[in-house]
Amino acid sequence: MLVNFKTLCYNGIMKKFWCLLLIALLLGCAPEASAPVIHTTASPAPVKTAAPTPVPTEPPTPEPTATPAPTLSPEERLYQYVDTLPVEEKIGQLCMFGFAGTETISTEFKKILKEYRIGSVILYGQNMVRSNPDGGFSQCLKLTDSVRAASDSEIPLLISTDVEGGSVTRFHWRKSLLSARSLGKKDDPDLAAEQFCAIAEGLLGAGINVDLAPCLDVSVDPDGSFLKNRILSSDADTAARIGAACIEGLHEGGCLSIVKHFPGHGATNTDSHKATPVTERTLDELYGYELVPFAEAAGTADGVMVAHILYPNVDGAHIASQSRVFITEILREQLGFQGFVMSDDYRMAGLRDQISPKDGAVQFILAGGDLILCGANHTYQRQILSGLYEAVEDGTISRERLNESVCRILSAKMRATGWDPLKSDD
Repeated sequence: MLVNFKTLCYNGIMKKFWCLLLIALLLGCAPEASAPVIHTTASPAPVKTAAPTPVPTEPPTPEPTATPAPTLSPEERLYQYVDTLPVEEKIGQLCMFGFAGTETISTEFKKILKEYRIGSVILYGQNMVRSNPDGGFSQCLKLTDSVRAASDSEIPLLISTDVEGGSVTRFHWRKSLLSARSLGKKDDPDLAAEQFCAIAEGLLGAGINVDLAPCLDVSVDPDGSFLKNRILSSDADTAARIGAACIEGLHEGGCLSIVKHFPGHGATNTDSHKATPVTERTLDELYGYELVPFAEAAGTADGVMVAHILYPNVDGAHIASQSRVFITEILREQLGFQGFVMSDDYRMAGLRDQISPKDGAVQFILAGGDLILCGANHTYQRQILSGLYEAVEDGTISRERLNESVCRILSAKMRATGWDPLKSDD
């Protein structure tokens, strides 16, 4: 059977078409050759360094500020100074002792002065040569210079005497000194102040910085008392007024003033140098009369001397110079006196008839006294010192009580001499 030519051609063409199509399809589905992949490490982008987080800074620890010490008063600072002193120095400050001689101090007194560090000295008439052409002032200056040179203490001395005027002058003064009685009769405070200013200037020129004056005793009958013209007036107000002027004059002239003889010698004619006076005055009577001048002087006098007199209606157990009633309760607490309290002389029978110098020294301090006066009797002086040393050692006199008296005395020395133990603390 013959095959149709056209059909064969058509079948051949179609066969080729499908073959080509199949090849094309196969080629189209084949994967393309992969281009080689080049792995490159990219440079890292610059990294910005973050600013460090600020670490909180502790503020610097301030240096600890010392708590300021509390401001101390001059009195408190003086007490601190006194508290550091050796006991020997303190006990020596409680004593005002005398000696015999006009040119220099005796060997015995020099030994006492140095060994016990005595803080104050008393000069009486036996130490002055008032017959010298200048009345004894230059001679006294040489004597007081020798006393100061013999002292080993850094604390200056108080050197005293008792120039009152009238019959108690110690030197020969170019201008006569009126007696206390004359000053009282004139009743002129300016005149009294002028006289005592001149006294102070004369004493300072002789090396003396304390006057045991004025007498503030009053008496309804001065001639009937043993003080006589040493009494300013029988009128208590006049005595107070003129006495205050005398103190003012002494201060103006540069001396300390120790008024005397508390609580008053005017009601008795017994001389306490020779015996113990006894008076029956009551406390009310004393306040109304004898104590008036002392009350006036309580705010200005540097010291008050207490007498060896017995007032049995006020204190029947002790003479005034040994009495806590008189020294502490009346003089300090009632009259308000803040200065130092001084005894009358321990050589006097008015004291020794009642108590020994040794025991009397201790009792005086316990009663509130501060400065013990004893003239040129070195036996009594050593007894006084012995009593004080023993009482301090066994605690009868406490450290506080001892310091209290020394503070009062040193405070007066600062005023009298310009010495200042507190200066180095500034």
